[in-house]
Amino acid sequence: METLTLIASVAAAIVLEAAPFLLVGSLLGALVHVLVPEAALRRLPRSAGGQVLAGLAAGFVLPVCECGMVPLARRLLGRGVQPRLVLAYMLAGPVLNPVTLASTLAAYQGDWGMVLWRAILVMAPAAALALALGEAPAEALLRPARDGLGDLRGRPAPSVCGCGEVHAGSRWRAVAGHTASEFLDMLGFLLLGALAAGVCKVLLPPEAVRSLAGNPLLAVAGMMGLAVLLSVCSEADAFVAASFNVFPIPAQLAFLALGPMLDLKLIPMYLAVFRRRAALALILVPAAVVFLECATMALAAAGF
Repeated sequence: METLTLIASVAAAIVLEAAPFLLVGSLLGALVHVLVPEAALRRLPRSAGGQVLAGLAAGFVLPVCECGMVPLARRLLGRGVQPRLVLAYMLAGPVLNPVTLASTLAAYQGDWGMVLWRAILVMAPAAALALALGEAPAEALLRPARDGLGDLRGRPAPSVCGCGEVHAGSRWRAVAGHTASEFLDMLGFLLLGALAAGVCKVLLPPEAVRSLAGNPLLAVAGMMGLAVLLSVCSEADAFVAASFNVFPIPAQLAFLALGPMLDLKLIPMYLAVFRRRAALALILVPAAVVFLECATMALAAAGF
């Protein structure tokens, strides 16, 4: 009974931490869907490199943690925003978020090297996936919209009242409706991921964690696994990573780089929102790239 209580406590803590950011992401997505005119979307960069760079830069100016990124990305794709830009923003934005960068700097006591390396290690897989999947149209990436979730394919939101005029009140009602449907849709997957993370955190033996730290490659893989299992919000995960000071710095960076792109609350969202091939790419490519990046750093630091 005590174990179940601990699991429930951990899951509840994750949900309480993540739900506000999920709500912010749903709200931003609804605002884009209802209020942003088509002309503004057509002014976005046309070149592949420009779209990727714009997506990375958006992380600085539209700060959303990973808990709210998937619903926001779905709305942006539905409005016709280029997939390269959206995918780069969805994957790298949670780390390039100024709040996340500031929390990383605080957790590592002013070490700008950790902040810069964290940003670099995330931008590489984000740009690679954006370029690889960015040629596909939104319909090839997203699963079909379901009833009750609103129109996710870019048709105008219901902001016109019966008299045929557009009113501010009807627009804000549309924003509220889209926000609520998106938030409730994603909340179920957040609950599922939080419960799985709670089970792993409570039942994972501490001895197994410590035994990984002595081997450079196992340390990187182990911290990546912990990032997925613990599912800590990107704006707070630096303090968790810094607490694993028994692990070498490359392993801690692996935790910081992978977690915002892949964890137990994001995996169900990817599978629910994106078609299977795209979802598998979003799951497998960040893990592979982050492992190669951080394993290379770990081996170099160990003198291999």
